[in-house]
Amino acid sequence: TLLVTFSIGLSLVGASYEPGTPGAAWTDQELAETKAKLIWIMDHPEEALRGTVRGKVYARYYERRLRDLDAILPTAAKIVRLGFHDCLPESETGAGCNGCFNFEAVGNRYFLRKCVKPKNWWHKRMCEIREGGLRSELPMGDNNNLFWVAFVLEELYKSDDFAGIYSGQSLYSAGKSRADLWAFASLVAVQHTIGNNNMMCESTEITDGCPLEKNNPDFCALDLTTPDFQPVFRTGRSDCVSDCDKWLPDFCTHAAEVHPNAHGNGNETGEFMKNNFGLNVQEATAVLGAHSIGRTHKVNSMFRSEPWTPQGVQDWNNLYYINGVNYISVGAPNASRNCRFVDTDEYKGFMGDEFGQPISVKFKVRNEMMQPSGGPWNWNLFGKGCSRAVCDNIIPSDMHNKSCCHVLSWCDEHPEDCPFQELECFGDECNEHNIFLNVNMLNVDMGFVFQFTTDANGRPQGCTGLDDQDWIANRKRFSGEVECPLNNDPSGLGTVPNTDIVRTYFLEYEFYANNPKNWVVTFRKAFDKILENKVDPANLIAAGTCWLNSTCVAV
Repeated sequence: TLLVTFSIGLSLVGASYEPGTPGAAWTDQELAETKAKLIWIMDHPEEALRGTVRGKVYARYYERRLRDLDAILPTAAKIVRLGFHDCLPESETGAGCNGCFNFEAVGNRYFLRKCVKPKNWWHKRMCEIREGGLRSELPMGDNNNLFWVAFVLEELYKSDDFAGIYSGQSLYSAGKSRADLWAFASLVAVQHTIGNNNMMCESTEITDGCPLEKNNPDFCALDLTTPDFQPVFRTGRSDCVSDCDKWLPDFCTHAAEVHPNAHGNGNETGEFMKNNFGLNVQEATAVLGAHSIGRTHKVNSMFRSEPWTPQGVQDWNNLYYINGVNYISVGAPNASRNCRFVDTDEYKGFMGDEFGQPISVKFKVRNEMMQPSGGPWNWNLFGKGCSRAVCDNIIPSDMHNKSCCHVLSWCDEHPEDCPFQELECFGDECNEHNIFLNVNMLNVDMGFVFQFTTDANGRPQGCTGLDDQDWIANRKRFSGEVECPLNNDPSGLGTVPNTDIVRTYFLEYEFYANNPKNWVVTFRKAFDKILENKVDPANLIAAGTCWLNSTCVAV
């Protein structure tokens, strides 16, 4: 596999931390210095990767051979994912949040077409060598693409001089546990991407037409000084005692873990969160909002290489929910609409139809064709095109500043940089949903919005559009336009306040599309639970809070 020839070159400063024991408490100075180092990693992920042992070699391989360097960069999204995966319980012991993860399939990379259906023994052997292993029919719930982010953090953990910040002694030498570092790193990543979002909000015009910001100046930015937004970081987690070969990093374990089903629908995902983290459906829905940052990578997971939300891969905001709901409601479940996100030298922000209003949108499910069954599957959002005939009939002085006509003109002048290569539509095709809006959801996301089932391979089924026989037979890439009933299964949380309306999976998801601040508060509380999953409360010690508002400063 990818890791077979990997050798660890980290110099160990000491052996102050003993695996299997609670990590020592952190000082304010250690919090400040570690936060500064983590932000440097997130702001310079490629430099951080290339600065590790063998990092340059693998960066070159992923960049030149696999053409997806981002797949292994230590981004904020991967740091958040690492915090979540570290706290998945082990199958036998139930242990979680222990600074280790199972390396099965961690080194797999999917890029050879002939490995979709290897025809003979030789092909299978070649796939095992070049891709790291044979592809499973279902993408395994594994820790793929987390090795390098963990390895960069290991450099931080065991070095007293990192990112130009000298700390006197490393966290490892000071008796801190790796599990505490990973938990702290994920909290810093959330806070940092909220800050990114707030900077985006300062440059985003809140205007009518395509009002994804709801015409409310408080809808976009999230005040980090709000007490309910601030997480509680407690130290005292214990690292596992690694049972892997000595040449592998200390965060390796052979212990099997309980992973969520990457193809599960909303109800299945809700049950997983309840059974393994003690979260209710409202909290589980909030945790899914972490998909507001990052993207899937085909080379790692076989899912399409696109972000969940194209409007800001490093910006923590509720556009993930807006892109999932698309303004549908219980009263109008099929009236989905959204806005194009445009990022060019001249236009950046949301664009609507010819008159600047949200366009009609529909989901189609894409066969990724990376497995014999045609899977895995992505829910991609499509919108209607822009009619030049309609644009030509609009008086220029009356043209809305969010009109797609502006983008159409810009694309005429800059065809190579056009964000929507087939934006223009003609005649009847202007009523069709043919323009991919770069929104890329999974079953686990859309299962909270829509009611559907999946077959044994994970293919979604049970809705209009998903019954397209050519799509089911893999003779075409996309399903028909999907029309599913809303997921009106009760969330188990009673009724909507001051009404007799039963709260459902859909209503929990829709609520966050309209109430970003409530989402951040619920996410914070739920994520705090996750990051202390299966940890003995008697060992946890509350750390200082100065890192939240930078009143303690690294020197």
